[in-house]
Amino acid sequence: MESDFLSSLKGGYPHLTEKILNLLDARSLANAELVCSQWRSFIADGRCWKKYLLSKKVTSIPNIFSWAEYSGDNESERHHNKQDWMKIHNFYQKLEDNWRSASGRQQKIVNYECRCFSMNTTKIFTAGYAEIPCIIKTWNRKSLHFERNFTDGDKLKIVSMDCDDDFLVTMSIDDWFDRPGIPCVSTIFVRELQSGEVIQRIMGNYSRICLNLFDKIVNVRFGHGLLISHQVVGELHQNVLESRLDIWRMGNAREFEAKSTVCLAPISIFNVIYPVLIGHDENYIVVHSSDPPRFEIISTSSLNLTRTIDAFDKCPSAKYKDGLIVSSSAKRQMGTHTRTCCIIRILDAETGLCLREIQEPEPSIPHPHLNFYHLVGFTTNYLITVPYLSMLKKRVIKIRDLSVAIDLHSNQTSASTDVLATLELDWGTALNDRFIVDDFQLVYFHSHALVVHSFAPEV
Repeated sequence: MESDFLSSLKGGYPHLTEKILNLLDARSLANAELVCSQWRSFIADGRCWKKYLLSKKVTSIPNIFSWAEYSGDNESERHHNKQDWMKIHNFYQKLEDNWRSASGRQQKIVNYECRCFSMNTTKIFTAGYAEIPCIIKTWNRKSLHFERNFTDGDKLKIVSMDCDDDFLVTMSIDDWFDRPGIPCVSTIFVRELQSGEVIQRIMGNYSRICLNLFDKIVNVRFGHGLLISHQVVGELHQNVLESRLDIWRMGNAREFEAKSTVCLAPISIFNVIYPVLIGHDENYIVVHSSDPPRFEIISTSSLNLTRTIDAFDKCPSAKYKDGLIVSSSAKRQMGTHTRTCCIIRILDAETGLCLREIQEPEPSIPHPHLNFYHLVGFTTNYLITVPYLSMLKKRVIKIRDLSVAIDLHSNQTSASTDVLATLELDWGTALNDRFIVDDFQLVYFHSHALVVHSFAPEV
């Protein structure tokens, strides 16, 4: 070439160069890299491969770059070339294969009583008692190696936690909750993860009723510019309890606006074992109410009720994220002590539509009068259901394609026809038996350990 076309554009019209390169498919972009070192350098500097990735399904999974790469570089500063693209693409394919075949690696961490846990992109946080006081332990999600300890104080019990990549938020209760005449006090700690410094400490009160159900009557959520606490308050009156949400808006974790309070519908004492605060994002806060049974969709901007959606009266497990609510039932058929299935609903929070209702067969058991239900969760691509029964020490996790499950045009009606894979795992029998799942790992309690099942391939 007498004149380097790319160089001339780059010198006078760099925006045109970028537009042209961003129109290329993978093969054409790879060929362009082979022209000369200058073209290869410009494609890397212009992050052309990253922009190509962002236009494909592979990057629909959050944090795919950081999980696929072990380089230690700041991902935001990386200039991806063809080798990077192939690495990320191959990682994605293996990740999807592991989900669809229920494959992966399983490892136990924590050798003490774990009360609650949470995780962000890179860390798992557990809170429990190896000894007094209650200890928060930090674990690396990829290596599962222990990293460091925190504690909220000698006399405090941690009952709820949430986090993002920069901050860990815990809610603790004082150790005098069983002493008459002494108020039940809760404390929210906001801790900066890099330094370990507690930068916010917020005091509150909660009801003395149902103190063995701390994770239901006191709960904290963090993220999307909000800190939210749910607390059951006041004394029992005609079999109902009052509850509320306390909400703080954050410019950042060091700058809180004044607290706002949303009073919720009374909770029946018989339903207090079920979750109330289901989840939130930048648009909505979702809570469950039992009289009448419904999900209340609260706007995060105005804190006003936006809409209500019919829900199960007894709703033992429900999750909300990315505009979807997934919930399970725990109610027997009218006039009988036996149940043949558990109903799982997938709801659209924006429209209120029920996108899918799945009838999940219940396991055959010798004691049909026992209460049992399904735990539910979902990732970007998959719906996970876990039948719960205290007498069974094994759980069969069912994995479904989420896009198929929410397809309004799908003609699949049987719960068994759309199951991609099943995974049998040991499972605990505690009342707070639950799990957290994201695109890379499923984490759950078993005995005095936390079990991490990794679907992410080793890099």
